[in-house]
Amino acid sequence: MRTTDKVFNWIEEFSHGARILFAVCVVAFAGAVTEYIVVLNQEHTIDREHTVAVEQLATIRARIEGEIFSTLHLSRGMIGFVATHPDLTWDDFESLAVEIAAVGRHVRNIALAPDNVIQFMYPVVGNERAIGLDYRKHKKQWPAVQRAIELGNTIVAGPVKLVQGGQGFVARTPIYVQNRNPSPGVTPKYWGLASVVLDAPSLFKAAGMGNTVGSLNVAIRGMDGLGDMGGMVFGDPELFEQDDVVLQSVSLPNGWWQMGAVPTQGWGATGGGEYVFVRLTGWGIAVAFGVLVFSLLSLEQRNRALALHDPLTTLPNRRLMYDRLTQLAALSDRSGMGFTLMYLDLNGFKSINDEYGHHIGDQVLIETGERLLALTRRSDTVARMGGDEFVIILPGVTDQPTLDNVLVKLHQGIGQPMKLGDAEISVGASVGYARFPEDAEDIGRLVNIADKKMYRDKTSNVADLHVVARDG
Repeated sequence: MRTTDKVFNWIEEFSHGARILFAVCVVAFAGAVTEYIVVLNQEHTIDREHTVAVEQLATIRARIEGEIFSTLHLSRGMIGFVATHPDLTWDDFESLAVEIAAVGRHVRNIALAPDNVIQFMYPVVGNERAIGLDYRKHKKQWPAVQRAIELGNTIVAGPVKLVQGGQGFVARTPIYVQNRNPSPGVTPKYWGLASVVLDAPSLFKAAGMGNTVGSLNVAIRGMDGLGDMGGMVFGDPELFEQDDVVLQSVSLPNGWWQMGAVPTQGWGATGGGEYVFVRLTGWGIAVAFGVLVFSLLSLEQRNRALALHDPLTTLPNRRLMYDRLTQLAALSDRSGMGFTLMYLDLNGFKSINDEYGHHIGDQVLIETGERLLALTRRSDTVARMGGDEFVIILPGVTDQPTLDNVLVKLHQGIGQPMKLGDAEISVGASVGYARFPEDAEDIGRLVNIADKKMYRDKTSNVADLHVVARDG
């Protein structure tokens, strides 16, 4: 067996062994397929639960963001008023604060701190201790205040424990006095800070937020708007340590929270009954699938043999021959090693079919193929192009002396009499060859040159061609 045919024959042998092994192990295969289907079903269930969790979190996130931004929007009027009236009076502040507190359902209190010292507070009752507070001297609140000043925009801090009870979020916005006649390059003057305290329980309740939302356990982290780097805002911190936690970001003014959720009963819990059904029905489906795969593998192997090899001589056919020529051409481009293609046609083959019948003609073709294999190297390729035409591919052979020796061997070998039944038949052969890349660098052109040379050889030697037959 030659090197060029080893791969194909190995595939044939392996496929045969695999089919036998498949038949013996079909039950185990069916079980494996069934369990695989169960795993897919579990993954599908988890994907479905994951989608539901994402949708529920998105709804909660939108509600929380809506409640926060709509409430803080109310304070923009007060901030704008202070920016244009930096010398506002208590009556001015109170009229603004009363309106904000009346409309903003989560507002606990409102404060103004000129030069970072609280001087205006609404309501005053219960918040008397806050009046006069200097943020710069308050170690816990100053970092958040400083962030807001450096950013020049609103920062939501908290949750913080409120003096009057409960927890709240503090939205702090720096206020800059607007110059009536601004000059280019002149920075607005910092006036102080506006603070609005939002009641945390009221805010989360309005957003439909709880420790459990539907079938989910939910928690939020990102204290002071620091996202996944911040402390807990709501819920159990261990939730963020669980595998496959669903995460979403809640947008805040110049910050964000991270919201996480996992199913209360764990991922995949909703598909328990489906798994049993899949296991019961999967065995039958798997067996049927296994039989189908086995049949398809057998058919594919048979089709592969028919597609690449000549059914009569079992030699590579035209398709496989062109494939190997293409591979050798590519290899030659990289390595510089050329090859020679020989085109061989039997002389007088038609008369053999006419005199002895196609059965003997087929035997002649088979015997010719076997002789060509014996006359060539294991690394060479012998292919049947169709009819009584054969091709020999000689990798690495392009020099004339070697080619002359090959031609002599081919003529002598093919010319030996064939004993086929009661007939002894001798045939001759006409051979033409072309070298790659000397004669042509295109595969189609290479074959065409060898074919034409073969016909010239047949014409020039027609007087010497003969078919000898005598009764045994």
